[in-house]
Amino acid sequence: MILDAATQLFSEQGFSETGIDEIGAAVGITGPAVYRHFSGKHDLLVAVIERSVERLQHAVEQALDEATSPDDALHRLVHFGVDACIDDRALTAIYWQERRNLPVRARARIDRLHRLIVDEWVEVLRQVRPDLDDSEARMATNAASALMQSVANRETSIGRDRLHDLLSTMATAALLTRDAPAANGSASRTRSRRSIVRS
Repeated sequence: MILDAATQLFSEQGFSETGIDEIGAAVGITGPAVYRHFSGKHDLLVAVIERSVERLQHAVEQALDEATSPDDALHRLVHFGVDACIDDRALTAIYWQERRNLPVRARARIDRLHRLIVDEWVEVLRQVRPDLDDSEARMATNAASALMQSVANRETSIGRDRLHDLLSTMATAALLTRDAPAANGSASRTRSRRSIVRS
């Protein structure tokens, strides 16, 4: 209950603006009583963000356990990743907004766990897209992740199913779209404009 209250308040008000008394009041106890369970507000933030990372880890494990092929694994990674971002918006927002407030050692540990999650995505993507090197696969993965996480800080009237479809489609496109023909067209137009200028 305390973690749930802290998650909601950190998400709505920000870590720095949330007092320990507010967290206690949200669960019907005094602020000092929170210290029976957590050593302080930073300890609470660590626990909240660890919960976020654990849910992402679970989504990856579920996707890989149920997958029947690399293509299916990538589809499931996107599906479960979007689910996590939509259903746990507060956790998603806190991870990206408040990570800087973590104690140094806790931040290093959580960053290491997050890198392992990204590594799983990259490994699957490179099986599906052997044309990508490691750096390119990581860039595509980060782009897809940013699209999925974009829902965390925005209120929307879009229904959940439609929102899931939109985010899944955009994230999948970020992962799978090859070099677009338009890029060559753009280069040609640039060269043409330069030719005109030089003439």
